[in-house]
Amino acid sequence: EHFLTGTLDLDAVEVSGRSESGPRRVHCVSNPGTFKINEVVIGVSSADILFHLATGETNENLPPGSRMERLAQHLIQQQNYYPLFPQYRGMNMDLKQLEQCSMPCQPDILLVPSKLTAFARPVLENTLVVNPGLLTRGPTGGSYATIQVNPIKRETLEEVSDGGVRLTHSITSRSRVQITRI
Repeated sequence: EHFLTGTLDLDAVEVSGRSESGPRRVHCVSNPGTFKINEVVIGVSSADILFHLATGETNENLPPGSRMERLAQHLIQQQNYYPLFPQYRGMNMDLKQLEQCSMPCQPDILLVPSKLTAFARPVLENTLVVNPGLLTRGPTGGSYATIQVNPIKRETLEEVSDGGVRLTHSITSRSRVQITRI
């Protein structure tokens, strides 16, 4: 197949190996962005906000392993993909577009890649925060994450459909995240 040099050529990726009338496979979203796949709300940002927050805080007398969770809580509690002002030195940010960093809702899954330790854990009970790490680390490989969200069990759906009871996503209990080193 022919790919144009210097472009993503998403049209070629879209139709590769299938008919042109099928559903779209490639979707471009803003950065940072919030989007929905079926019932799952996903928030993403490529800014290394976890590292930027970590450099400006003190973490004395904290329980072991709670630092990453606490850093991620800042984003969710402040409903902002970059809750740091002024921004980290060297971070290019157009302050006229600052409102684009706000989260319209609390995401079920929050993807925030960082050079800090890769992790996946529930934060504030309802959000699965995933730091897949960086794909490359200098001349060597880094890491990436694969996220599998299992459907809600049929029995649970049938129980709820009869009584008009509101069902929570429970995304943290029905998801599996695998972080792989390259």
